[in-house]
Amino acid sequence: MTEPLTPPLVQPWDIIEIGAADYLNGDGMLRLRVIHVRAEADHPRIEWIHLLGNRLHGDREGQMMMVTVRASALRRPGAVSRPARHDRAI
Repeated sequence: MTEPLTPPLVQPWDIIEIGAADYLNGDGMLRLRVIHVRAEADHPRIEWIHLLGNRLHGDREGQMMMVTVRASALRRPGAVSRPARHDRAI
């Protein structure tokens, strides 16, 4: 199997930072460490992406939440940060 030509829009361990208008029922700026991305997120014409993650407050992780995010918001520069790969204990 070959690697995809473009990296995924968002993947587990990414951190997203978007405004209230960019996710359903938004209640202010959202910083989220992504845990799970639904499979359809790689579809090129998708408008909304379902994510599961932990809300971030400064350096601390808060509540786990499922959010529906505009794909266009995740394409904006700076909306998604991808931490350097690191080993995770299982």
